[in-house]
Amino acid sequence: MASQDNFILNLLQTVLEELKVLRAEFKVQSSTLIAAQYEIRELKLSQKSFEKIMVDISEHVEDIQEKVGSQASTTATPRLHEVVESLEVKMKSYAEATKSTHISFCQEQEIEKTNQFARRKNVRISGIPESEKEEVKSVVTKFLVETLDVPNADVAQAFCIGTMGTQPRAIIVKFNDQTQRDTALANKAVLKGRRIWLDLDLTPLQVEARRKELAKVKEAQDAGFFAYLRDGQAIVTQRKRQSST
Repeated sequence: MASQDNFILNLLQTVLEELKVLRAEFKVQSSTLIAAQYEIRELKLSQKSFEKIMVDISEHVEDIQEKVGSQASTTATPRLHEVVESLEVKMKSYAEATKSTHISFCQEQEIEKTNQFARRKNVRISGIPESEKEEVKSVVTKFLVETLDVPNADVAQAFCIGTMGTQPRAIIVKFNDQTQRDTALANKAVLKGRRIWLDLDLTPLQVEARRKELAKVKEAQDAGFFAYLRDGQAIVTQRKRQSST
């Protein structure tokens, strides 16, 4: 009888250790998904790999239940049955929470994709003086043709955003042809020194990701490295800048 009790205790200890591992895995995946809500481009786990992790966890749970269940059926220890039932409830709770988080992430990812697709022909222009006599679309079209050398600029929409104040409001410009948007972006170097800025029309998540990448660039530059932003990503070289002193 004593040997059977020792076997049950050892088995229970094994179950508890495996549960600790599963709980740690869940916390890691949950933290990763929460971070992904703010910065999808930095997400290290793809949807397929996440689903594989969920399958692995499910297999672990089934294995634990099988091990404990086979022994629990041969003993009349009420305490062991209570522990087994409690473990099953907790694992089901973890599985449901993981599934819910995964569904929420997938939904937000789809919304983000839709937002990015809707803005694919857009640019944001800041610094153009506002005119009460001329509509925004006419001002923007003239600016594109004369300043950014966009021939026959075909603008679908142009409107100001934000509250009118002492500074000109930013303008969202939607082109009918994405190649014209690309031409405008390619020629924006001519705006240097004119206090007019032209950028992609980014989603809030993209803006946050860009802010973090710019912080990386500044940190690297402060450390003496050559660093710059390209296509929304921080590029840091291994070559250090020479001191001017």
